[in-house]
Order: sequence, then C-alpha cells, then structure tokens
Amino acid sequence: MKNEKFLTLLKILGVFTCLYLFLIGIGGIGAAFKGEFKETAAKLLEATQSPIVGLFIGILATTIVQSSSTTTSLIVGLVAAGAVDVGGAIFMVMGANVGTTVTAKIVSLGHITRKAEFRRAFAASSVHDTFNFITVAILLPLEYSFHIMERMARYMGSTFVEVSGVTKPENYL
Repeated sequence: MKNEKFLTLLKILGVFTCLYLFLIGIGGIGAAFKGEFKETAAKLLEATQSPIVGLFIGILATTIVQSSSTTTSLIVGLVAAGAVDVGGAIFMVMGANVGTTVTAKIVSLGHITRKAEFRRAFAASSVHDTFNFITVAILLPLEYSFHIMERMARYMGSTFVEVSGVTKPENYL
C-alpha cells in the first residue's frame, strides 16, 4: 500500500516536473529568437503574412516532426518571441492540423499487407483527413477575410495581460 502511494506521488511529481521543463523550453525558444535569430525571425515574420505560406509551413513542420503538438508549441514560442504575429500563427496552426493527416495515412499504410485491416485503417485515417480538410476549407477563408480567430485571440490575450502569477518559469530554477 505504501509503495502504491509513493509511486503515485512520484508520477504526479514527474508530471509537474515535465510541465515545468516544457515551459522553460518554450521560454528558451523565445529567448533564442529574440537574441540570436533576429534576421531569420524577421524573414519568417514576413513569410507568414501569406495564409497559404503559413498553412504549408505548418503542414511541412508537422510532417517532419510527426507531431502537431510539437509544431503548435514551437509556433507559440515564435509568437511569444515576436518572430511570428498571431495572424500568421493561426494559419500555421491550421497547417499543423492538416499535417497530422500525413501521420494517420502513414499509420494506415502499416496495415497494407492485411487487406481487411488496411481497409479499416485507411477508412479511419480518411475520416481524420476529411475532418481536418473541411475545417481548414471553412475556417481559412473566414479567417483571411474577417480575422475572427485573430481578434478572439488578441481579446483573450489582452484579458490576461495584468494577471499576476508565474510569468517566467526559468526565474524559479
């Protein structure tokens, strides 16, 4: 019984430690872009002004790292560092969501030698594809025309500007 409680406590501590290190990593990415990569960041900011370029950056990054969560976390770090503005980041996140469809297709191809399994796996990955493509097909033109998500994001961000709390986790090392 004591071992189970101890293991549970260790797991909880491990989760908080990983979250803390993740936040420090995101802060480090932001600091790196502010200091070392100002010219590159300026070029990236300029490139992401086009929604299609932003979409394809997100797709490519997610396809390479096989994780939309990683891509989205990097995009958040880029926005925090000022390398990408919120408007450009929205299209990159849309691209990250489309990029996950590549991962689903790759997984379905793992079943290609077993016909029945492959048919089911490919169908399931196609549902994932359809959902993401339809979402982007609807939201991309709306966002490009009316900036709905950008306005919502800026409003929500301004709501938390004066909130006190942990702002730099690396200060607590």
